[in-house]
Amino acid sequence: MAPNKPSVKGKSSSKGDSGKSKPLSSASKVSKKNAKRPPPKEVKSKARTESSLLKKTKKREYTEEELDLPKLNMITPVGVVKPKGKKKGKVFVDDQEGMMTILAMVNAEQEGHIESKLQKARQLEEIREAKRKEAEARHAEKKNKLEEAKQSIRQKRKRKSGGNEDSKADASAPKSDSKSKGKRKSVSFA
Repeated sequence: MAPNKPSVKGKSSSKGDSGKSKPLSSASKVSKKNAKRPPPKEVKSKARTESSLLKKTKKREYTEEELDLPKLNMITPVGVVKPKGKKKGKVFVDDQEGMMTILAMVNAEQEGHIESKLQKARQLEEIREAKRKEAEARHAEKKNKLEEAKQSIRQKRKRKSGGNEDSKADASAPKSDSKSKGKRKSVSFA
């Protein structure tokens, strides 16, 4: 196989020039290849049982008194100022009148709720009673209309048949005969 010609003219000359013009770079390349680096030192991890790892630096711990933090879940009435160092107890305001006014307000509010519930119950009962009366009135009105309709029908019958009671009986007799004749069927077998 024939060697390929380079497509660019300057390429062949650049190879020769680069070797001549940069003798230091080629020398450095050779030196890099020939020079061996020392192997990296292995870092050994220290055993965990060492006393240095087991030792913990002590941090200062503050007591609650030093921090002066308020205690949680403690509800104190408005007028009570609890002196420091005193045991917590259910000691309320010495002002009995204030306590009684608060108690009276709460009781009045509760009574108001009870009264409003009773009022609502009364109103609902009145409404139910009124509805029941209306339903009874409607029912009675329907009955009256029905009775009036019955009476009018009876009166119409009496008017039509008032003078012809005999003819009515005669008219009913032939109808019954015709019905009986119509009901009879004769079947003939051949």
